[in-house]
Amino acid sequence: MQTGILDESLCYLIGAMECASDNGISWRAELIQLCKAKDLKIKFLDPTNKVRVLQKEIGEEREKNAKLKRDGSWEELTNFMKIVVRQDHRCVDLSDFVIFYLDPTLHTCGSYFEYQSTLTQKKPYFIIVPQGKSQTPSWLFGICDHTKIFDNIDQVVDQLVALNNGSEPLSDRWVLFRKQINEI
Repeated sequence: MQTGILDESLCYLIGAMECASDNGISWRAELIQLCKAKDLKIKFLDPTNKVRVLQKEIGEEREKNAKLKRDGSWEELTNFMKIVVRQDHRCVDLSDFVIFYLDPTLHTCGSYFEYQSTLTQKKPYFIIVPQGKSQTPSWLFGICDHTKIFDNIDQVVDQLVALNNGSEPLSDRWVLFRKQINEI
């Protein structure tokens, strides 16, 4: 059996941040840790832990945004958020696949736009609904494959392991260039 199929692949982690009490950090950290524990060599683009050159959205920046809203500094808020939106969508562009953590009890806005970009680009995706698949907003059943909706992080990690070791075949949505690019 082949192993390491997903080595060096890049995954973008989509999910609520602004309305999440922990800024969306916990589930992302748990997922990344579980993948490492399973020896998956996937790289993650995590909007709660952005690389240096990208605009931050949590911590001091979140407080700054709240202040801009309170002060009615709409132009400054708009200019800041346009950078965030552009960079987050660029992360979707760069990714080989995405994981969308969808808690229906939390308001989210950017997550749905990022997910739509994923669908437009026909990228593989996994949706985690922590309250269970039955709590998935019905609209999503009209635009996505219900077999890609999971109840928890463990189920997605198990699916990634199966794809990585070849026991589950990759669909035609998977386009993995990274290994070949490194050889150019």
